[in-house]
Amino acid sequence: MSLRRSDAHAQVDPSAGTHRSSRSSWQGRLETSLGQALTAALLLLAGCSTVVFKSSFSANALGAPPSHDQAVGTIDVSGAPGSIVIVGPVPNSASNWVQIERTDREAPTPAMECSLASFQPLGSYGLAASVYIPSGAGLATVEFDTAADVAGPGYLSFLHLDFLQNNTVRINDDGRTVFGTFPRDRFFSIAVNLNTTDSSATAHVVLGGGASGTADYIVPDTNLAKLFGAVKFWIGYPWTGLFKVTDILVLRSNR
Repeated sequence: MSLRRSDAHAQVDPSAGTHRSSRSSWQGRLETSLGQALTAALLLLAGCSTVVFKSSFSANALGAPPSHDQAVGTIDVSGAPGSIVIVGPVPNSASNWVQIERTDREAPTPAMECSLASFQPLGSYGLAASVYIPSGAGLATVEFDTAADVAGPGYLSFLHLDFLQNNTVRINDDGRTVFGTFPRDRFFSIAVNLNTTDSSATAHVVLGGGASGTADYIVPDTNLAKLFGAVKFWIGYPWTGLFKVTDILVLRSNR
């Protein structure tokens, strides 16, 4: 394991990296609709990129699970009935959110698996999302998985971020990787740049939009990281509570 971190959020110039497109207004429209988290992801993936997952929760019915087919990519949910549903905007937002909730520690694990629209081993990916964690909630997890059934049955995890009860973030259950800080009762943004080659896999994590901190992490299991194909949002045992997520976007660099 190797980690470099900064608990102060770095200020960046949005002009330093852009997402090129044949339509000059494409980036501006996406930044307007997806907010600060998207801007962070675009900065992490400067240059030409392809959208391989994009949520569209505002087009989904309130009180129901998120639709399987999203704007780009698909979603599958698991857990107790009603544990993963579409809800309205949180304070100071305009979009629908997905609420992931576990009311009892013995309840089935609630998980939302976001599968990329296409699978391509190796490369550079950027994840962006907006997250809301209320006061009193237990641990919430954002996980990077292999594509389904390419390395064994189902999805296999190789990297995850735990949003801890003390408002810091931990990588892969390693106490030496704890970094940053995030707020409760207001939404914030996360962005992760995952780079995989034949011999290595690294992740650069940025917290923003009210949260702060950055970390660089060498992913131990390169073989699984090379098969990246899904992002999971979930609450594990024995934690209870809820968190919400929206504006999920994954880009793949075309370089």
